[in-house]
Amino acid sequence: MWRVVEAYRGLSRSRPLSTAFVVTFAKGSASDMIAQTSFDGRRFDFQRNLSFAFFSGAYLGIGQHYIYNVVFTRVLGSGRDLGTATRKVAADAFVHVPFVYLMLYYPFEHFATGQGSPFQGLLKYKEEAPRVLTTYWMTWPPAHLISFTVLPTELRISFIAGLSFLWLIYLSYASHDRPPPKRDEAS
Repeated sequence: MWRVVEAYRGLSRSRPLSTAFVVTFAKGSASDMIAQTSFDGRRFDFQRNLSFAFFSGAYLGIGQHYIYNVVFTRVLGSGRDLGTATRKVAADAFVHVPFVYLMLYYPFEHFATGQGSPFQGLLKYKEEAPRVLTTYWMTWPPAHLISFTVLPTELRISFIAGLSFLWLIYLSYASHDRPPPKRDEAS
């Protein structure tokens, strides 16, 4: 087991962006597949799955590697002390997630799956933001506190990817949550 972890650490140090992309692409695809087949009760939508996987690899892998491991370190410090970690958690919860991550996710996902324009995706985010952000704030700050205080930088994205598997199932489900069609009164 430790050999696998050490091999992964080495790969993540030498090729952080491609490692982050591959891990989060696979995780994004798997979590959307579960969301589609478990909750939606519809036929599997390959386009939706591919768009979810691509967004996961590009943003949750490469983008968040850059945000958490480069930007946050430069702007908020490189220490693993509680003060530095708390600033990073606050920046994530109150700036990054509501104003960058989800404002990119909803338009991209809305357009890529053929639901409408990116602008319509932003309108959907505006409608769903209170529910999605409340769930995020109840779930992620403790996890990020661990990632910013305990974990070495090269394991941060894989740790977050592992935990976010369930988060992405929720987000995939929540962003496709539609009321059931109304039954025809005559039938």
